[in-house]
Amino acid sequence: MHEVGHMQKGTRFIKIYGLTLLILFVGCIYVIYVSFYIEDFPQEHYYFVVLISTWYLLTAIGLLTRKLWGFYLFKLFLYALLLAFPIGTIISYKSLVYIKKNDIKDLFFQ
Repeated sequence: MHEVGHMQKGTRFIKIYGLTLLILFVGCIYVIYVSFYIEDFPQEHYYFVVLISTWYLLTAIGLLTRKLWGFYLFKLFLYALLLAFPIGTIISYKSLVYIKKNDIKDLFFQ
C-alpha cells in the first residue's frame, strides 16, 4: 500500500511540472506574438525565446509521457533554474531533493 501511495505522489509531481512547463511554453509563444508589435525588439531575443519555448515544450511532453529523455531534460531545467536566485533556486533545490529522495527516475520509461 505504501508503494502505491508513493507512485501516485510521484506521478502527481511529474504531472504538475509537466503542465507548468506547458503553461510556460504558451507564455513564451505569447511573448513572441507581442514582440512582433515592438519595433525595437532585437532579433537575438526571438531566437532565445524560441529556443527556451522549445525546451519547455519538449520537457513537458517528456514529463507527461514519462519518457526517460524527458526526465533528463527536466533535471537540466532544474539545474538551470538554480541560477534564478532566490525563488528559482529554492524551487529547484527542493525539487531536486524530492526527486532524489523519492526515486522519481524509477517512474520513467525508456
